Amino acid sequence: MNYRHSNQARRNRTGQSILELIAATTIIAIALVPALKLMRDSIRIGRQTETVNILATFSMSKLEEHLARTAANWNTTPDTGAIPNYNGLRFQVTKVNEGVGSGLMRITSVAYEDGNGNGTYDAGERNATFVAKVAKNVAYEQEAS
Repeated sequence: MNYRHSNQARRNRTGQSILELIAATTIIAIALVPALKLMRDSIRIGRQTETVNILATFSMSKLEEHLARTAANWNTTPDTGAIPNYNGLRFQVTKVNEGVGSGLMRITSVAYEDGNGNGTYDAGERNATFVAKVAKNVAYEQEAS
C-alpha cells in the first residue's frame, strides 16, 4: 500500500498545472515586451546616429575639398551629387562671391538624407551643413600650380 501511494503521488506531480503555465507565460510576456521595444528603439537610434555621422563627415570633407579648389583657381562652380555607397544620401556645395572685387567667397556644403527622393535638399530633411569663407590670394594660386 505504501508502494502504491508513492507511485500515485509521483504520477500526480509529473507536470505543471495550467494555472502555473499561465502565470509563467504572463510573467515572461510582461518582461519580454518592454525588452524587445528597448532593443528596437536602440537599433533605430543607432542607425540615425550613424547616418548623421556620415552626413557630417562627408559634408566637412566636401567643404575642405572645395575650399582648396576655390583658393587655387577661384572656381565658382557649384557641385552636387550622391554620397557613394549610401543610398538616399546626397550633397550639394554652393559658392557665393561676397561682393564684386571683394576677393572673398562663401562656400556652403550640405550633406542630406533625401527623404522624398527628388534629388534636391528640402527643408525638414536631416542634414549636416558647414560654411566657410576663403580669400582670393595670389600665394594660394601659386602654391596650387
